[in-house]
Amino acid sequence: MLALALLFWLFQTTLTFALPSYLTPDRVLVIANQRSPRSVRIAKFYVEKRKIPLQNLFFLDLPSKEEISRPLYLKFIEKPLANFLKQSALMDQILAIVLMPDIPHKIKGRIARKGDASSLDSELTLLYRKMLYGPYRLGGWLPNPFFRAPLEVPFEHDRFDIYLVTRIAGYTEEDCRRLISNALLAPQVKPPYTLVLDAKDGPKAAGDNWLHATYLLLRDFPGLQFQLSFDPAFLLSAKRVIGYASWGSNDPNYPPDRRLFLDFLPGAIGVTYVSTSARTFREPPPGWKVGAPWRAKHKHFAGSPQSLIADLIHLGITGISGNAYEPYLSASARPYLLFPAYLRGKPLAEAYYRSLAYLSWQTVVVGDPLAHLSGTEFYSRKPEAWFEKRKKLYQEALSRKDHLFLARLYLLKLGLEKEAFGELKKLRQKKSFPPQAYTLLFLLTKNEKLRKPLQNFLESDPTPSGKFLLAIIYSQEKRFEKAQKILSPLLEEPSGVQSQALALAGKIELKRGNCKRAIKYLEKAIALKPPGWPHFPLLYKALKRCGQTHRAAHLREKFLSLPELTEWWPAFGD
Repeated sequence: MLALALLFWLFQTTLTFALPSYLTPDRVLVIANQRSPRSVRIAKFYVEKRKIPLQNLFFLDLPSKEEISRPLYLKFIEKPLANFLKQSALMDQILAIVLMPDIPHKIKGRIARKGDASSLDSELTLLYRKMLYGPYRLGGWLPNPFFRAPLEVPFEHDRFDIYLVTRIAGYTEEDCRRLISNALLAPQVKPPYTLVLDAKDGPKAAGDNWLHATYLLLRDFPGLQFQLSFDPAFLLSAKRVIGYASWGSNDPNYPPDRRLFLDFLPGAIGVTYVSTSARTFREPPPGWKVGAPWRAKHKHFAGSPQSLIADLIHLGITGISGNAYEPYLSASARPYLLFPAYLRGKPLAEAYYRSLAYLSWQTVVVGDPLAHLSGTEFYSRKPEAWFEKRKKLYQEALSRKDHLFLARLYLLKLGLEKEAFGELKKLRQKKSFPPQAYTLLFLLTKNEKLRKPLQNFLESDPTPSGKFLLAIIYSQEKRFEKAQKILSPLLEEPSGVQSQALALAGKIELKRGNCKRAIKYLEKAIALKPPGWPHFPLLYKALKRCGQTHRAAHLREKFLSLPELTEWWPAFGD
């Protein structure tokens, strides 16, 4: 009994122990539009209430538009801001940037998975990195280095080369002031709290899996109660709401008149899975309804029939994320990362960016970056010259032609895949190809345009890693017999890729309809490197296909009880 009591105490302590943050007022940069009286007024209000140093207030000269072109963004926002940060030597001092009303929030471009349209806010997150290394790839998204960062790790430029960007926005000036006032009141709010998780299709469905995992992770959190729904009905009302997540108008039962009765506490935050929820912060005309068909453009508002996060701001929420353009579900803020971080003490900006997988993309985070609940521990810390240290390392790598360093930089930081491959080819010429280089090549196999050059590059590689990557390329091209021939010697010989080779062989056999052989390979891959979680969805499909329904059901049940595996849950849908 004593051991059980001790375990329970440790679990509760883990849930409630405050997390450290270096995000103090002197590390926040406030940007306002000097052409907009409202923008200037809200900026001065925020600076006064949060005691932001006056040297951290920066004015831009901009038209009060919501959408601007890429050239205008570069000329009138990015360039002046970069110059200001460098001249003021604030590159490392600033951790978060908060944009005031009437700063544009959308950058025009092609709207597609590989398009260059983006939210201005998400683009600004990479300014630190761009000042260091130059331009990055604009087509599509780039990985967020703070995504899934350990909860105990505070955001700092010693390891994270980005800025956390939020904005103050709403239909009215009153809405904007309320965002700030509620953030200031948040630490005084005491439990009980309500977390509203309004799902649509069930725990195994994409998106809903995040909501169910949130519940599993927080169901024992002190003072927290839930309104959790997997029913068709949309949750219209709730009291003492501290967190809110739903599908918004993507739920067919969302009220067309947009009337919700949610009692948000000061400090409440949320997320909705809606493609264009941050397309505008202009208020719709009275009587406008969501849900019109996409073809009925005359019934749209600001180019879309979908719900708006500004409605939730108007209701009194303190923080909310939305999307300027189509983001695809995987780019939305993940509630199972967002809410545990915020409830345990992460300030708003850190909580949101810990839950976002991508940058240079579509997300707009609305709210005071300093908003937090009671118990948050802020530590004042004078930053070191991490910017200059990084700059020096980069210059040294260029001068000594450190191809591995440059390949990692180009691929992982700047998304320049062709340039990264060029550096790896130069590295091969030096007759030195370390294991890390194969990891980079593996990432490059996902680029269809590079498959043929990669194939030519790998065909002369005698190593197990090289042969395994070549088999991946052949399987991507559906040349399964060729892939199996290359894999065959890797399946029996102990090597660093044996388990991966077995898993790939199992995947190929499943695609070819040989479920029994697929099960054999996948089980062996898992046994070689337990627990082997990434291989279980394929094993589940193979078991079902072979009629082993009892084993498949047991596997699914086990998986759906582990919130840390939530990203794989949709693969277990029927």
